[in-house]
Amino acid sequence: MMDVSPSRRALVLGAVAGLVGANKARAVMTAAAPSFDIDPDAPGAKISTLVFGDNEIGVMDGGLPSAVLDRDAGVAARRLGGDLMTTYNWVVNASNAGKNYGNANGAFLLEALQIPRSEWTRPGVVVETMHEASLAMDAKSLVTLPIGRYVAADLAGAVTESERAPSARFVETDWRLGLDADADVTPGTCNLPQLVARLVARYGPAGSARGVFGYALDNEPSLWTQNHPRLAPERMKIAEYLERAVAAARAIKAVDPQAKVFGPSSWGASGMVDFQNAADWSEYSRFGNFLAAYLDAFRLASDKAGKRLLDYLDVHWYPYSARGELFRTDDANLDQARLDAPRALSEAGFIERSWVPRALQHDASGALTLPILPALLRLVAKWFPGTEIAITEFNYGGGARLPSALALADALGRYATNGVGFATHWGSLAGMLVQSYRLFRAPDGSGASFGGRSLSVVANKTEGLSCFAADDGSRLHIVVLNKTTSSVAVDLVVKNDARRLVQTLGFDPARLDLQEIARASARSDGAWRAVLPALSARRYVFA
Repeated sequence: MMDVSPSRRALVLGAVAGLVGANKARAVMTAAAPSFDIDPDAPGAKISTLVFGDNEIGVMDGGLPSAVLDRDAGVAARRLGGDLMTTYNWVVNASNAGKNYGNANGAFLLEALQIPRSEWTRPGVVVETMHEASLAMDAKSLVTLPIGRYVAADLAGAVTESERAPSARFVETDWRLGLDADADVTPGTCNLPQLVARLVARYGPAGSARGVFGYALDNEPSLWTQNHPRLAPERMKIAEYLERAVAAARAIKAVDPQAKVFGPSSWGASGMVDFQNAADWSEYSRFGNFLAAYLDAFRLASDKAGKRLLDYLDVHWYPYSARGELFRTDDANLDQARLDAPRALSEAGFIERSWVPRALQHDASGALTLPILPALLRLVAKWFPGTEIAITEFNYGGGARLPSALALADALGRYATNGVGFATHWGSLAGMLVQSYRLFRAPDGSGASFGGRSLSVVANKTEGLSCFAADDGSRLHIVVLNKTTSSVAVDLVVKNDARRLVQTLGFDPARLDLQEIARASARSDGAWRAVLPALSARRYVFA
């Protein structure tokens, strides 16, 4: 269980500000206030705790390893992905860094995960190290597997233009079945089903307590030529890509039928629409967008195979702004854009001020629109019902300041209450970002966290505020975010519910670590009135 007591890391310990006392509440309840109407009796979808996930990046960000920060945050899922996994050769643990580091082959993942040199030659040690860290914190693992033509062959450094694939610096990927876990691992090959078989032999199948939960079919495929010019010097056509993706999924399910398959790990709007203006897009344009074509290909392949070959439609969703780059920055000049950005996930009528809406307009079907989460749900309902939604990369700031933490918390709340099944943040959960997760994941007095089923929340005059509600059948958890620079009084109107407030958790400028906040039972006219300081987050627990 995570400690919710005041942390030594808090920079300021200000006065307690929770739900106001009963006398004060009666005085202010007569004034009009923003309100959130919550109906515990209305139908609600089950919340997947796997949306509270992070990417394993080791010490790529400097500071503490991502696994240490993940444990403190209480993440429920972890992904091993990114550009380095597109080129990862599990036989020799080599990757090609592509444009990120001089197109070199090297021990980048081995070093990032701080694996001892004595272990570098053990096949698959990168994946096993990541998964062992997940098991230690009771989190599910998603492992990215390469489905492109080639992976790195060595740890020998820079790859020149003349050594681009095919060459001795690269090894062809092999998705043919037939090699079991005990078969010899042959240098100069990279058979991916054998890696899956070895993981099943070591940890058990996906449905077991220690098994790998799922496998992602590579990473950001429409950008391979841009990100990996030595490994993928020519654009792969959609037809070949889909053929390779379906074949890989079929092999994974043959080795571990319980494993979840994720794809296509699309990088963003233009990749979702036409596979980054693919050469053969005209052959698929009847679908309107690439994601529809992808889902339909897997639906047909699954019907033919007699089993589901795709479990999660996997996309990356980074916020953008015409005012500047939001990715992993805490620039105060971008605070409003950052705090607004999560609204593009689920808020009807909100339009992100960036290139993204323009890119989505190129979808001939009109299916891909903002807000993006309802659009993705409609897409899978049409083209491959039963497929879940995964957002396996997202980032709302670097975590040095409260606005980044509040934006991240807002995104997490929207994922949890809008039908997303799996989500993993990109970048270590350093600074304030760990508090964004603990807001939802820290156990209350009974050991429960934000989960169960989501409840309908109707907002009234709540500009700059967000609210998410969950009911686990016993306890009601309501998370409220004040993203404004002023203190706000807000009414929480819980319909036909006699449960009483038993605990308040939160963080704000006076308490930078999540902690329990003193409270009084303040209720009047069927509503609880909460007073939230500027730039604050609260989780109210009712039982």
